[in-house]
Amino acid sequence: MAVVLNSLQFVLGRLLYPIRGHDSRQIIYDPAFKDITKPNMSLESIECGPSGSKLLPHHTCLAEDRIGCLPNLRWTPPECNEPVKEYLLICEDIDIPIPCLVIHHGLFWAIPPSANTATPADIKEQDGAAKSRQTAAGWRFIPNPLGAAYGGAGAPYGHGSHRYVYTIVALNAPLEFQHPEKVTKNDIKHAMVGKVIGWGQWVGTFERTWS
Repeated sequence: MAVVLNSLQFVLGRLLYPIRGHDSRQIIYDPAFKDITKPNMSLESIECGPSGSKLLPHHTCLAEDRIGCLPNLRWTPPECNEPVKEYLLICEDIDIPIPCLVIHHGLFWAIPPSANTATPADIKEQDGAAKSRQTAAGWRFIPNPLGAAYGGAGAPYGHGSHRYVYTIVALNAPLEFQHPEKVTKNDIKHAMVGKVIGWGQWVGTFERTWS
C-alpha cells in the first residue's frame, strides 16, 4: 500500500511541478516591512553551511521520528540605532504545490533580545503547550498547519527541491496580546506594523527523492 501511495504522490508531484516559487508571499513582503526592504541582520546555520545549502536528513521527514528538527541557527543584531526589545523567528516553505500560498513550519515570538541562537531544545514544546503555546525556552509559538510548534522539511515526492526560508525579525517593542495562547499568524503580522527594525534570512533546501 505504501508503494502505491508513494507512486501516486510522485505522479501528482510531477504534474504540479510548475506550481512553486511563491517568493512574494513571504512574511518580509507584508506591510510591517515596508520601511526595511533589505536585510540588515545575518542569519546562519553553521551545521548546514551557507544560505542555499541542503538541510541535513535529521532536519527533514527522513529523520528517525519522521518529523525532523530545527537546524541550529545563529544571528547578529540589526544594524540600526534602536534597541531590540524582542525577536521573532519563522520558517516558510515557499515552493509548496498550491498557487499563491506559503506555509510556516514554525513561527516563534517573544524571543528575548538577549538571544542570538535558536536550537531544537529552545523550541521544544513545553508540557501543556497545546494550551499555553510556550516552548522550553519560554518562547511563544503559533502552531503550524499540523498543529505543532515545528515540523521539518517534507517536500512531496516528485515536486523537486523546496526552499525553506528561515527569517529572523528584530522588533523595537514586544508583541503584546490579551490572550497569547489564541494568537494567529495574521494577528502577529498586524501587531508587527511599526515595530520591525531589522531582519535577516537563511535558506535551507530539501528534495524528497523516490525510486
